[in-house]
Amino acid sequence: MKRIKEKINTIIKLEEEVKSEGKIALERLYNRLLTEGSPIIEDIEGDKENDLVTFFYRAEGDMENVLFIPPVDMRNIQENKMDRLLDTNVWYITYKVRNDVYFGYYFCPNDPLDDDWEKRGDNLVSDKFNNKVTVFKGENGKKDIERPFVVMPKAEPRFWTKERSEISKGELHEHYFESKSFKEPRRIRVYTPFGYNENTEPYGLLVLTDGDEYINMLSSKAVLDNLIADKKIPPIAVLFIDSTETRMEELKCSDEFSNTVVNELIPWVRNNNNISESPEKTIIGGLSLGGLTAAYLGLKHSEVFGNVLSQSGSYWYKPEGYEDKENSCWMSSEYEKIDKLPVKFYLNVGVLEAKPIMIDTNINFKELLISKCYDVHFEEFKSGHDYLCWGETLANGLISLIGSK
Repeated sequence: MKRIKEKINTIIKLEEEVKSEGKIALERLYNRLLTEGSPIIEDIEGDKENDLVTFFYRAEGDMENVLFIPPVDMRNIQENKMDRLLDTNVWYITYKVRNDVYFGYYFCPNDPLDDDWEKRGDNLVSDKFNNKVTVFKGENGKKDIERPFVVMPKAEPRFWTKERSEISKGELHEHYFESKSFKEPRRIRVYTPFGYNENTEPYGLLVLTDGDEYINMLSSKAVLDNLIADKKIPPIAVLFIDSTETRMEELKCSDEFSNTVVNELIPWVRNNNNISESPEKTIIGGLSLGGLTAAYLGLKHSEVFGNVLSQSGSYWYKPEGYEDKENSCWMSSEYEKIDKLPVKFYLNVGVLEAKPIMIDTNINFKELLISKCYDVHFEEFKSGHDYLCWGETLANGLISLIGSK
């Protein structure tokens, strides 16, 4: 995704129309965006892999600047400042983008253009011309946040995350789990597949952190129902563990959190459900920091988890005091120090993710595992570090780890 600084023909023509027609030209632009949706996507002559993508922001009131927040190079503030259309209240920016990807974005009006990303997060706004949005639920009384996204023309359609009316479906059971390591009872949910039976062979188990996100944003229940209905995986139970304000501490390879999962939550779910104790039938999974934690639990507790499902794992993480400057991935160094464990891996990372901290570290970890003869399935999916493809790739991960032969 590369910023195009020269004015493209669409903008040149629009400027000419504004100069000659004034507000009439602007209203025509607004009507087009409301009818066709935003952004405007155009072919590049002679280029079959990329398109031009132009975003528009209509300001209300005085506006000194508008910052576009893309899925890559988001911290390159000067590169992502939008241009003003003559002296109007319309701002625009154009990128060259792969025509087979999904990606999300934000606008940040009147941005201070500093490095305070926590404050910037409170000023992000959606795209009023784009009806494709992902909704992030506000926590602790904060408002919900809409993140608009783009589906490029050659992007593959979603399949596994679409709920089907004609198939049999599993059930979700909600509980609140008390542990000394939790500040308050933690919501967990257990998925049992359609036809669940206490008297059959024990079911395999998938454990996922960020449980609410997997359920409500990644449509994981639909993914599970569809996979099982299509016999892509055997019927499996799932333990969804919600994250709270302590997520950053828990999912940065916390031994306290890991011990709570292994010594409290796993025994609880097995005691209350017909679930196998075999590591080969047990998966630990997660996204972002949850993917990092999945690899850590595989490292520390292979006697429980024989499978690791890591989606956009945050392998940039290095604990305090780690000084190995030659190795860009601390997790790689931890696996390198020990003999091979009986663990299978599914790892993925998005092609639009930050190269040094995300793509490179995931590849580093993958290559270290392969060098030690681990069974690894690695996927580069066509999106960024967001929720747009993690539901679909959850299906890919489960098929690779426990797919029906």
